[in-house]
Amino acid sequence: MKNLFIITILNLLLLSCTKKENVFDSFDYSYGDTFSELYSIKFTQSDTVYVRYHWIGRNIDDTTSVTKENTNYYGILNSEERLKLFDYIEKVNLFNYKSEYFENYSDGSSYGINIKKNSKSKTVFVHSHKAPKEIDSISHWIGRIKTNLKLKEIQKNVNFESSKGVLPPPPPPPPIKNINN
Repeated sequence: MKNLFIITILNLLLLSCTKKENVFDSFDYSYGDTFSELYSIKFTQSDTVYVRYHWIGRNIDDTTSVTKENTNYYGILNSEERLKLFDYIEKVNLFNYKSEYFENYSDGSSYGINIKKNSKSKTVFVHSHKAPKEIDSISHWIGRIKTNLKLKEIQKNVNFESSKGVLPPPPPPPPIKNINN
């Protein structure tokens, strides 16, 4: 009986020490809606996520909002959320989808998902009502997760690859006045 116990403990130790392959090296998501918000969220292999609010559609005088525009935050996923994220990413292999799902309309929402794994990188940009259900389900899930995160402001600079297709281009420079006239 004692030998069986020792063998069981050794097996558990060996199994827990084996290196599990990462589901992703980098995974981030950016979302923009004409009238509500523009944010990016970066997931890590741990339970930490980074969020940047680029723009929040509310009155400028609104001092009741905790989150601020152009500010970075971090939050913590619980273990169930983290496992669900890994499960989504494994089931929906983003490398198998087109890079863009686009319909030509002005308002509405758009989002980008960027994944890097084993030196491969893929960004999927969606501005369409005809995106695959699997990709839309990840987007909706991330939106729900972001809403429930307890965010703490940070000064860390975080790069969001997915924001490149979602953020609007910067405005043109102001016209130069001709001082000779």
